[in-house]
Amino acid sequence: MRVIIAAFSILLLLGATPSPSPTELARSRIDTMLRTGHADPAWFSQTFLTQIPASYVDQVIAGLTKRLGTYQSVEFAPEKFIAHFTGGTDDVLIHLDTDNKIDGLLFKPPAIKTSSIDDALRSLARFSGIVSYVIVKEGRSESAALNPSTPLAVGSAFKLAVLNGLLDEIKRRSRRWDQVVPLAAQWKSLPSGILRNWPSGTPLTLATYAAEMISISDNTAADALIRIVGPDALRPYAAGNVPFLTTREAFILKSSAAENFRAIYIAAGTPAARAVVLRRIYAFPLPTIANLVTTPILAIEWHYSVRELCNLMRRVAELPLMSINPGVADASALRHVAFKGGSDFGIINLTTMVTTRLGTRFCFSATLNDPQRAIDEQSFESAYGAVLPHLASL
Repeated sequence: MRVIIAAFSILLLLGATPSPSPTELARSRIDTMLRTGHADPAWFSQTFLTQIPASYVDQVIAGLTKRLGTYQSVEFAPEKFIAHFTGGTDDVLIHLDTDNKIDGLLFKPPAIKTSSIDDALRSLARFSGIVSYVIVKEGRSESAALNPSTPLAVGSAFKLAVLNGLLDEIKRRSRRWDQVVPLAAQWKSLPSGILRNWPSGTPLTLATYAAEMISISDNTAADALIRIVGPDALRPYAAGNVPFLTTREAFILKSSAAENFRAIYIAAGTPAARAVVLRRIYAFPLPTIANLVTTPILAIEWHYSVRELCNLMRRVAELPLMSINPGVADASALRHVAFKGGSDFGIINLTTMVTTRLGTRFCFSATLNDPQRAIDEQSFESAYGAVLPHLASL
């Protein structure tokens, strides 16, 4: 009996099918989801499902096939998967927990196939509203432009100006990246960002504030740096945005509680008059997200042309923190990527500085303002992203 059992065990081992590796299992899950259009809830961790139902993943997949056509295949590339469709590709980030359940899944903005850079730019120009873009080669010549000098509302892309002001002070040695400044309660703002949830008085370096401000567009970090560097340091980069709003001030002015002050601020004819309004709202409590006006208010914003944004980007692009978040660019296809974007109701901007494999540098900045309606941000990001592979090949 013992011999038979031993022999049977050997047969089981010899005939056993090896368990798939986590990478292969993840690839198989993505392939099945995209091929069938359905995400099986059994594949996901409970933590994931409490935040995002599997039905929402189905909606995302439907949106991808609507934009990119029929799904074809998925391949593994370093740190990501690339899903191929008839009309383009999509980068997919996925993570499995120790039970091989999906506890992290991100479909990035799809990259639409275009025949040429001109074809890609035409797609970008078709959006309703006011579109502007510029492609600057090596900080000198413009290879493409549409309304490049028009100041438009750019959302959090204004944080490039804040970083420039901080960099000047560091170059003058009046400040250091490792200088510690405690987080003040009056600097706390609304999302995006995480510093708003940190205890007041938390000691943070200027490098931490700057990295959070750029990589995840932390509004509290931006307001902290605006207050730390001061108006004199920001003046060379304000480009007409005087007084230079903090995000907290902008949120208060865009709240339902500040309707009267908002009208006065918009009607104010001089920077001095606007500054008086800001002093009067200083004591207002920070509103909740639910109390914000959900229609575009482009007058209460930071306004920059795409040329100005590329000039701001050029001065800070080589800072390591600028590459933490590459935006919609495929960093693996480039030598270097620096990115900052911004969005709000009726507003989106994307500004990217890339260095190609051949060493050529391009800045590509694009802005869309639509005062009448919310913007389909993913479609704009896809159209913008379609231009970048053409730059990478130059």
